[in-house]
Amino acid sequence: MTSQSGRGASPRPSPTPRYHERVPALELTHERMDLPFKGAWTISRGTRRAAENVLVRLRWRALDGREVEGLGEAAPYAFYGEVRGTVEACLDEFSGLLGDDPFAIDAIMQRVEARIRHNTGAKAAIDLALHDLVGKLLGQPLWRLWGLDPILSPVTSFSIGLDEPEEMARKARDAAAFPILKIKLGTVRDLDIMEAIRDAVPGHRLVVDANAAWTPKQAVRRILDLRDFKIDFVEQPVAADDLDGLRYVRERSSFPIIADESCATEEDIPRLAGCVDGVNVKLMKCGGLRRARRLIAAARAHHLTVMGGCLIESSLAITAAAHLLPLLDYADLDGHLHLAQDPFDGVSCEGGKLTLPERPGIGVVAR
Repeated sequence: MTSQSGRGASPRPSPTPRYHERVPALELTHERMDLPFKGAWTISRGTRRAAENVLVRLRWRALDGREVEGLGEAAPYAFYGEVRGTVEACLDEFSGLLGDDPFAIDAIMQRVEARIRHNTGAKAAIDLALHDLVGKLLGQPLWRLWGLDPILSPVTSFSIGLDEPEEMARKARDAAAFPILKIKLGTVRDLDIMEAIRDAVPGHRLVVDANAAWTPKQAVRRILDLRDFKIDFVEQPVAADDLDGLRYVRERSSFPIIADESCATEEDIPRLAGCVDGVNVKLMKCGGLRRARRLIAAARAHHLTVMGGCLIESSLAITAAAHLLPLLDYADLDGHLHLAQDPFDGVSCEGGKLTLPERPGIGVVAR
């Protein structure tokens, strides 16, 4: 037998080019996306009239020559430590960490998360764009790739921002097509608000959200006063970092207590167990779909109910979050419905029922 190194040996074939040597790197660009509201939006922390969001485009040339673009959105919110400028700076920093394999979402996001702490809205935009890109490359919507059944999706609530009680009652009547209304509270007129709204929509399911406006003792008194209004649950009654206060309220409440501002990522779940009955998952708080699914799994492991929420976002981010609907108990995905003009077409909503698109990836198209 002739040795491979001998005179009669066949020449060795050239090594196959490595994947990263023949596939272009992911290319990230971003642009500002101003989203004026239909009207002033007020909660206990203040009033806003527009969202200063950021649109991310992630482009990649596939092996078959196709150029595919994934879309993501960041909705920075100062309460969570982000503004548009910090998002843009983070995205510029992240652009060199993406590599050349869009399917390596976990590895990419680990690099992104290791580079800069916090800034979860910027990270969510990258995460959304990667998921959108992968879904488009595979020709399937995310919910189908995840093996979920949209029929199991809960309806979404519609939020009524703070205003004069009569105006909030009018808005509640205008939103009567939604079977569940979320009422923002946190003022000295909370009971006047609830009375006006209950008179306006006597048969509707109601939830209330104080956005951390009450002290624990105030919350207990408010909840006692709310017993006659037959609400489903109370969201974030006390300050985000007051876990003892949350536990105090929960032990004295006749309604379930849901944590929102107190819960950002899956790492918060163990310390919240026993303090609340459920958590509100938001893509912009946790850093995207990858972390949202982890948060949901952690909440389930601790026997907590799970709500899917949002900030004021376009249909791009709302539709991304809506792919998680079959995993949720409650939904509050109405941010796009408060916009004067939505730049994207995605999930549709009729009578609170959200219908996921069949288009691949996140499934949105520009209007």
